[in-house]
Amino acid sequence: MEMKGQKERRFTVRLQHLDKYRFQSQAGEDGNDHGVPFVSDEPDPVGDASGPATPSMLGAAIGHCLSASLLECLRRARIPVSKFEADVESVVQPNEDGLPRITEVLVHLQPTISPDGNRHGRCADIFENYCTVSSSIKRGIAVNVDVDWQLD
Repeated sequence: MEMKGQKERRFTVRLQHLDKYRFQSQAGEDGNDHGVPFVSDEPDPVGDASGPATPSMLGAAIGHCLSASLLECLRRARIPVSKFEADVESVVQPNEDGLPRITEVLVHLQPTISPDGNRHGRCADIFENYCTVSSSIKRGIAVNVDVDWQLD
């Protein structure tokens, strides 16, 4: 699929079960591994919370994408950023069946910029449109699941 002069890209994560509910993951793109593997775990009562839980990782993806989009807009507008922090909270509540679901993600971005005569206002208006992750989640994403059972 062609996207305004861009080609389709495939971002992958390979997970390997370690023990209990802990998994080691290796991220990649188009068949190439990127970065260091990381460990995730489920929180109490099922897991040991020895790594980030899945709602936290979703929050990290949303927060990173929105932060990078705003930072890119500010850089293109030639507005210096001396510091940039973000806080993200994934709210998990039981649904009508009593199962935990992410009901809301709260994102608080904190860029520190020099006075710019409100030139940053344009970035505030448009940066969210360029975040692949939050824009996709807001619309809903098809999740196709298939199980390839391996027998001992």
